[in-house]
Amino acid sequence: MVHYSISSTELDNFPGSGLNTLMSKKHREIVQKQFTKTAEAFTEFAVRDTPEVLKEKVDFAKPQSADVALDIACGPGAFALAIAANVHASWGVDLTEEMLRRARGLQAERQILNAGFVRGEAEQLPFRDGSIDLVSCQCSFHHLPKPALVLAEMVRVAKPEGRMLIIDPLAPESDAKFELYNRIEVLRDPSHALTVRLTEFLRMFDEAGVDILRQSLRRRQRSFNNWMLRAGHARGTKRYLEARKLMEGSVAGDKAGFSPQLQGDDIQIVHNEGMFLLTRRALMA
Repeated sequence: MVHYSISSTELDNFPGSGLNTLMSKKHREIVQKQFTKTAEAFTEFAVRDTPEVLKEKVDFAKPQSADVALDIACGPGAFALAIAANVHASWGVDLTEEMLRRARGLQAERQILNAGFVRGEAEQLPFRDGSIDLVSCQCSFHHLPKPALVLAEMVRVAKPEGRMLIIDPLAPESDAKFELYNRIEVLRDPSHALTVRLTEFLRMFDEAGVDILRQSLRRRQRSFNNWMLRAGHARGTKRYLEARKLMEGSVAGDKAGFSPQLQGDDIQIVHNEGMFLLTRRALMA
């Protein structure tokens, strides 16, 4: 049941809606160019946004009916709109206007009134301190040059008893696999910054003063061809061929940590994904 409507005047109550300079101008331009170019393909081939996977993520977050939720780097709005039925209000913020246009279009199509989308950077969110019950960032940390700053922003905008949800691929712990894994990712998508290891996430959480309420590790199987299409590379293009060569070369011994398996003209790959529900660490009395 829709019980809340977000108005444009409400957004005016949130300071800091101007874009800042924490993300370098060059990387910002790369991100905007990549996701403007691939908005349609990204939406169509994002396996993680299937109804089953979305439901799994929403259930993991344990949203409450009174929550105000915020999804950072929301893309075409799949998660923000999926969680809207379970919360009081749902916001999405993204850097790329084309992604926001698609999110608003999907929102109108589904007639979801208690959601809103705004342009902004993850490193300086256009929301007040302590204003959000559930703040999420899913499958986007690997695009962020300074993920610790984004986590700090999540903590800032979360209410004292609020929760933070981070979902992102996990890079291999082995140095050699880590290097090749990220090399393939950057070749596929120049807006990729770095996929971090589980151990790095845990260190980041500790330094940010947050504790893990729930965690889960998932193995997300994907078609290599569709994964490349989502980044704008059809079979036969230069980047497709270069990335495919590296992926095929990694099959023996799983040298890049993708667990690749050749399947006809495609390759079945796996992204190991971490799901973390966090809260501020309780202060010792």
